[in-house]
Amino acid sequence: MAIVIEEEKNRISPISIITWLVILVIVGLAVYYIFFSQPQLVEITAPSSFQNINPLSKVDVNPEDVINSPGFQSLKSTIAPLAPGNTGRENPFLVP
Repeated sequence: MAIVIEEEKNRISPISIITWLVILVIVGLAVYYIFFSQPQLVEITAPSSFQNINPLSKVDVNPEDVINSPGFQSLKSTIAPLAPGNTGRENPFLVP
């Protein structure tokens, strides 16, 4: 009794070739659109109500006037100040 060992021949079907071509085209298009194509710029014109903000850019704000204003003085702090020696552990990464 003889043992016959034959290699299976790899037959390339047209469907597998078409599938690989479609995959390569999709990957190629994705690479092109992500890395090489120039994005279209969208031009947005500002509404007419935004045209009146130019005077705001010329306002001179003096910090001393803000600190001494009654509106700033009426603000209240809701956070307790931190004690000078109570800032946490020296090395927060040490496991207790």
